[in-house]
Amino acid sequence: MPRDTTERQLARRLAIIDLLPVLPDHGIGKGATVDQLMTRLGDAFAVDRRTFERDLQDLADPDGPWRQRFGLVVESRPSASDRRINEWFTTAHSKIPLFKSVTAIDALVASFARQELGPFLPREARMALDEQVATIERKQRHLHLTDAHRQAAAYQDKIRRLPDGPPMAPSKVAPAHLQTVNDALMRNLMLNLVYRAAKSGTNRTHWVYPVGLVIHDRTLRLLAVDKAEVSLDRSVMKVKSFHLHRVQEVALGDPVARNARLPTLDEALARGALAMWSKGRITLHLRFAGGEDADVFARTLEEMPLSNDQTIFLNAAGQLELMATVSNTSTLRRMLQSMAREVKVLGPDDLRQEMCAFLAEALALQQGN
Repeated sequence: MPRDTTERQLARRLAIIDLLPVLPDHGIGKGATVDQLMTRLGDAFAVDRRTFERDLQDLADPDGPWRQRFGLVVESRPSASDRRINEWFTTAHSKIPLFKSVTAIDALVASFARQELGPFLPREARMALDEQVATIERKQRHLHLTDAHRQAAAYQDKIRRLPDGPPMAPSKVAPAHLQTVNDALMRNLMLNLVYRAAKSGTNRTHWVYPVGLVIHDRTLRLLAVDKAEVSLDRSVMKVKSFHLHRVQEVALGDPVARNARLPTLDEALARGALAMWSKGRITLHLRFAGGEDADVFARTLEEMPLSNDQTIFLNAAGQLELMATVSNTSTLRRMLQSMAREVKVLGPDDLRQEMCAFLAEALALQQGN
């Protein structure tokens, strides 16, 4: 049996980590016994049983370097079939991807992360993600291609995440602007923005306290509170949404004051920070026109309701109607405009009149020269 050098011991322990079953944090599932692990390890790292058990005990030591420095969690418990024998496993939250062989599923997840997030990440984050994906793909090329690997690789070519909404390309964001905004969020700093408003097309300067970044409708948006809006009561602070592609200039400012209790990102979203040009809450009342397209639209709204209190019902004439309490946003109005052949707005009256005026203007434009 070869001498157990430090390099050989490290290589063997990494191989053991790779063989350990990964179980959920609550431990449901089967671990692997010492005999099973030694068999799977084969002759490449052949050692006596006592040495192998010492490897497992060192890996499982909660005060040892594997746990303390690398986050590796190795545990054991009596086997369900024989309580005298222990089964060994790692837990799902353990940082074992650093050590384990890369699977096709790992490559699939990394590829989708790059596909979904890549266009919106700051340069350093995108480079780090690209490096991880490249490392995974490089490791995969050296793996024995099993049927499972081939199936997962083929699956990756059959799945795409397509953007919602009309066929428009994602907005272009200056990488330096995105990096500055991320720096402000990371370091809790104010931002000085020169911003071109969509309605007026003019540039305005804003001193803001950043709350968070969101990806919405294929655009990257900064949620922030204007300096003038900051108060000790965060429930009354107005959170604004800034499209990053409309930022003309951006610079870091002073640290956010300790007594500035800004809303959290979740609080800002719950208050409707992304509800563009909202006219408040309304009770929406629609009547479906009938026909195949209208029936499909009604079924779609049953599956994806506009609100928690939405109801769809038959009126006295046997026609489908909808009632829902919603925010009267530009997104809602655009949806109703696009479905004007399928639904009639019955209420509120001002929204119905707005729809009629829009359709009259659209008809005049399309019929004109």
